[in-house]
Amino acid sequence: MERSLKSFVKSLSQASQSSAVLVEGKRDRWALERLGVKNVFTIAGIRLTDLPDLLEGYAHVILLFDLDKHGESLTKKAKDILLREGYILIEGYREKLKDYGITYVEDIYEKVRGSEHSPDAR
Repeated sequence: MERSLKSFVKSLSQASQSSAVLVEGKRDRWALERLGVKNVFTIAGIRLTDLPDLLEGYAHVILLFDLDKHGESLTKKAKDILLREGYILIEGYREKLKDYGITYVEDIYEKVRGSEHSPDAR
């Protein structure tokens, strides 16, 4: 599992070079940036209707909200707004978190860091 989670992070990091990554809060942003993910934006403190202003200059957006009830609701609302505004959504990263047993985006960092210190990590 650890190796595939690292592959997931590497893929997300590569995709973030030319796409915006939208997360819920500053801990999510911090965790992803520590793993080399670029262009991470948080919705903390903004109205969802202001997303086009926040993401100005990006055509592609990766929605990476938590996999809890609140994150599901945010995903649906943000998706509706961004699609209406003509953004291209890169889907799949959020759903892939389920495969790794990750509910909260901020936990990705600890999972990756923990796998680097496990006896199986090479």
